[in-house]
Amino acid sequence: MEYKESTVHRKLDAKIKIGGMEAPDILAILIFASVMNLFFGRTSFSFIFVIVLPAILLCILYFGKRGKPDDYLIHVLRFYLSKGFFAAGENESNQEKILGVRIYDKSN
Repeated sequence: MEYKESTVHRKLDAKIKIGGMEAPDILAILIFASVMNLFFGRTSFSFIFVIVLPAILLCILYFGKRGKPDDYLIHVLRFYLSKGFFAAGENESNQEKILGVRIYDKSN
């Protein structure tokens, strides 16, 4: 009995990158530029707000995220905006029990 073989590409789960940047980052920069154009498009400062500020944001994101994993900004925002206890293996209810045993030297 022979098995059917097919080629599988190596990076099926790779993120879409355009010019070395993730697609959501470029989309966010384009949305920022369009909002700036909506509000400041007919003023004398339109070049600064519509072209220069998004270009600066693009450079900050490009060089700031270099070497970082995918979805780095999303994880950083979630980390700093959420409050509470973070543990790598135990949930919060077990942590209170463990702290009670360690601090008061008694078992629950």
